[in-house]
Amino acid sequence: MRRTWLLKKALIGCTALFALTAAAALAADPTDSTFGTNGIAEIEARLPETGQVGGIADLEPGGGGRLLAAVYPIARGGHYFAASRVRPNGAPDLSFGRDGFTPRLRSGRGEVKGGGVLQAEAVAGQRDGKVLLAGYRDSEGAFAPALVRFTAKGRLDPSFGNGGKVLPRPVRGGRRIDGNGGGERLHDLAIKPDGTIVAVGDIVPHPPNLPVNGPGRARAVVVAYRPDGRIDRDFGHGGRFSITPPHSRAYTGFTAIRALPSGKLLVSGYLRQQIVLYRLTANGRIDRSFGRDGRVTVGGRSEFFIFARGAYLRAPFAVDRRGRIVLCGLLYPRKGRSIEEPVALLRLLPDGSRDRSFGRSLYMERAPIDAREPDPREHGVQGFTFEPQAMAIDGRGRVLVTGGELAPYTRGQEEPGHEDFTSRLFLPNGRRDRTFGEGGVWHTAPPGSQSLARAALAQPDGKVVAGGWVQLERFGGNGPGNTAMMLTRYR
Repeated sequence: MRRTWLLKKALIGCTALFALTAAAALAADPTDSTFGTNGIAEIEARLPETGQVGGIADLEPGGGGRLLAAVYPIARGGHYFAASRVRPNGAPDLSFGRDGFTPRLRSGRGEVKGGGVLQAEAVAGQRDGKVLLAGYRDSEGAFAPALVRFTAKGRLDPSFGNGGKVLPRPVRGGRRIDGNGGGERLHDLAIKPDGTIVAVGDIVPHPPNLPVNGPGRARAVVVAYRPDGRIDRDFGHGGRFSITPPHSRAYTGFTAIRALPSGKLLVSGYLRQQIVLYRLTANGRIDRSFGRDGRVTVGGRSEFFIFARGAYLRAPFAVDRRGRIVLCGLLYPRKGRSIEEPVALLRLLPDGSRDRSFGRSLYMERAPIDAREPDPREHGVQGFTFEPQAMAIDGRGRVLVTGGELAPYTRGQEEPGHEDFTSRLFLPNGRRDRTFGEGGVWHTAPPGSQSLARAALAQPDGKVVAGGWVQLERFGGNGPGNTAMMLTRYR
């Protein structure tokens, strides 16, 4: 009798454990199944003339629950500078442009053969429905900023710039910048309440010891444009605000901007690979009442130049309903120290002081997946690392950080690395949300396909959409010609 009772107890325990495991497995997937196909939307951005396809660099509201996306090329040397509008269910808005995309732009003679291509980095929607797209022109390593405006129907707006485009040539001091000579790039933009367009970016110096004409020092820049595309000379110094640190090989540049209702601007980026957040007045001056003399810095300055683990270095931030600022980014080591690159995640009060009630420390709380050791049964398998690209705060005050997770790969394979479209979710107190995915981490990438998340947006209903790109496995391979835009929405 006792043996029978013990057997029943064991069976009941196994059944309960199975039920809990099944429930956990079902609860692990945080995607919204009403969006796209099972929570994921894949959209091919293909041009009839070139066949190039693209990914999503930025997401912004498009009105009526729709999404605006900045679309950029994946293929090396490819050309795709476009905006796309997506319906609330993840399908392209066919009433916008051509099949949901703005027309191909031509930046000048020899735009592809001569190395002159356009790279989209950011998108923004105006109150009248018009769409702004910012990025840069790349002519064999010589850069120039690019800003374009489209009508609400996705066509070039002739009332802006030159036929809808502001596409200057790469110049320095009135002289054309030589190939590989560096130059200016735009990485994000915002629209102030008065309609002024403000973009942020960097100035890339020319490579040292090369006889080329180009800027000699790196800078972080903010540029203001009037609604018609002309430079707003009343902003900053002749339309610009810039920071030029002492000569250094470490990265310097602004990567994100947000216009506040007051007209002031929050600008984040890196100065000598040190995370920085500035608050500027409406006319482009440093707001000395914010942080320490107008700025907040995170981490120590680094003179040891390190490339980002992926291709895009960003310091994303988001502002919650109470005006608090959540800031994120990679912390780079100094030369001679550990090569580990921890991720900072902190919250600031509206005045720039640190909110000590958020998280356990300055660093992003690790998840169990980060503690995984290399598999001893598979030679050459690497570990996991995370690179944040974008951030959004959902309707419950939770912070979603999305980007790329460097996944395990085996030495000797054709691709040097493999990134997964990955998001991490944190509670309003900064602690990891253990109910999200695997202990707070969720990989959205389809099995066997490389992918990357670069954008995140909180929708009016409080849900968050993340966007990026994915390689499609077809025709016997998953090369650059098989990439697509990828969107996912979380519950």
